[in-house]
Amino acid sequence: MVARLHDPICAFESINPAVTLIMQWLMPLLFKGSLSCMPRFIFSSRTLFLLLLCLALAGCDNAEDETEQTDFDATPTEEQLAKFEANTTLTSDFGTPKADGTFNASLRTIFKGGFQDDAGNGYAFELGREGTAFSAVGGILEETDLGALPPTGFAAMSGPYEIHEAGKSDGVSREYGDVQSTRGRITLRADFTFGTLHGTDEVLTIDGTFSDKMVTGSAFFNKRAAALKGQVGASSAVGVFHGADDATAFVGGFLVER
Repeated sequence: MVARLHDPICAFESINPAVTLIMQWLMPLLFKGSLSCMPRFIFSSRTLFLLLLCLALAGCDNAEDETEQTDFDATPTEEQLAKFEANTTLTSDFGTPKADGTFNASLRTIFKGGFQDDAGNGYAFELGREGTAFSAVGGILEETDLGALPPTGFAAMSGPYEIHEAGKSDGVSREYGDVQSTRGRITLRADFTFGTLHGTDEVLTIDGTFSDKMVTGSAFFNKRAAALKGQVGASSAVGVFHGADDATAFVGGFLVER
C-alpha cells in the first residue's frame, strides 16, 4: 500500500521550472495589456480552470512518498523480514473435511492434500495464510470406517505419514511463508486389550489411546507436541495431528496397515 503525504499549503515559492513555464504561457491569457500596470482581468471558466491547474501542479511537486511492503510473495529485506516475523501469528485446529476433502477455512489456502484408500478411509489437511497469519487444519474423512475391534490382542501396523508446515523462516532451508514437507514411514503397535496405539521413527512419535475405535492423544514432530485424532480397526489405523509453536503451524497424517 502506498500512502501519499501532501503539504496542504501550496506556496508559489515552491513552483518548479516546468510550472513556471506554464505560468508564463498562461499570463497573456489571464491578463490583457502590460503586467506592470495590472490590466483588466479576463474571468472565464477556461481561465479559472487553467489557473487552478497550475496551482495544483505547484503544490503536488513537493509531495513525498511513503511505501509499506505488503507484497508477501516478493523477497523481503532483512528489515521487512524482522517486521513480518514479529507480527506473525500461528494457529492450528481440527476440522471436518467436506466431500471434496477441503475445509471451510478462514484463511486463504496455500497448500492442501490428504490420503484416501480404496475403501474411502483417510484424512485431509490444509495450510492457510493471510498476510502474516498462518493456520493448519486437519481432519478424518467422514466416510472412514475401519470395522470392529477385537476384544484382546495386539497388531503391528506400518505405513506412510506426511507432515506439512508454514510460517517463519528457519534461516536454512525454509523461507518465510514457504511450505515445508516431511514424509516417512512408521510402524504403530495397537494394543486392543489396553486400548493404546504407539510408535515412533526418527521425526514422528504417536502416543494415542482409543475407546470404541476412536483415537485421541498426542503426536510429536521433531519433539514438537501436536494434538492427535484418528480411528483404529482390527487391521489398520488412520490419524491426523496438528500443532503450532513460535516457528510454524503444522499438520500431518498417517494411514497404517497390518
